[in-house]
Amino acid sequence: MPSTKYPSFVFLLFLTAPLFASAARCDKADKSALLAIKAAFNNPPDLSSWTSKTSCCTWNGIDCNATTGRVTSLTIFALNISAPIPSAISKLTALQSLNLAYNRLHGPIPPFIGLLPELTFLRLDGNLLTGTIPSTLTILDLSLVGNRLTGSLPPSFAKANFADVDLRDNQLTGDASFLFGRDKNLNALHLSNNSFKFDLTNVEIPKGLDILVIDHNEINGSIPAGVAAIKWLQFDVSYNQLCGPIPQGRYTRRFGAKHFDHNKCLCGPPLAPCK
Repeated sequence: MPSTKYPSFVFLLFLTAPLFASAARCDKADKSALLAIKAAFNNPPDLSSWTSKTSCCTWNGIDCNATTGRVTSLTIFALNISAPIPSAISKLTALQSLNLAYNRLHGPIPPFIGLLPELTFLRLDGNLLTGTIPSTLTILDLSLVGNRLTGSLPPSFAKANFADVDLRDNQLTGDASFLFGRDKNLNALHLSNNSFKFDLTNVEIPKGLDILVIDHNEINGSIPAGVAAIKWLQFDVSYNQLCGPIPQGRYTRRFGAKHFDHNKCLCGPPLAPCK
């Protein structure tokens, strides 16, 4: 059977088709926004793959929707970038995940981040951000650890549908009791090393909560009896102003004295007996 001969340009088209397809998947408006973000961050060397000649869906730290080409995930992690959070991020309206952790970002957290309609995961931990937390930041998974944030939590957090909240190592104050609630979907709550002040006695522990780390605050009252029945992965209420007997249960007994120590008058195992 005679072989079929094809012009050389056909093979060239075949070899380059994936490249063209990849470029086509990159949303043009998103690409422009990303290049503006790169410029606002002073063109760090680690973002050298971000060029106008390549598809933004192939760039480091970028994930796209395979059908629409919209950017769904942006990760610029630990690049020692010193700058405010760029306003161009507001144009990435299909963004589901934003991770800018462990840089040197400074200034306030812009409210527009919480207005991104698809965003469910936000990491801004390990930066130098200041000011209060915007009321718009009711994002499912929220990590603001290790910044210089001040003030009280916004009232909007009371009705937010959080899964994981990590606010450790800031300078936050006031009430955080409204983050609790039996019917809430909260799985993990970290509030350590702030100045939160509220009565823990009557809070309702969310049914799915298995990480509660609230040490080094000014929390008062007593530990709710319901904590004894929860299968805790992490639990720490040390360095607060709590009083009364420690609820005794199968899972609370897993934690040693350091998880309860340095309170006003907590008592019972693993601390000294109640009088």
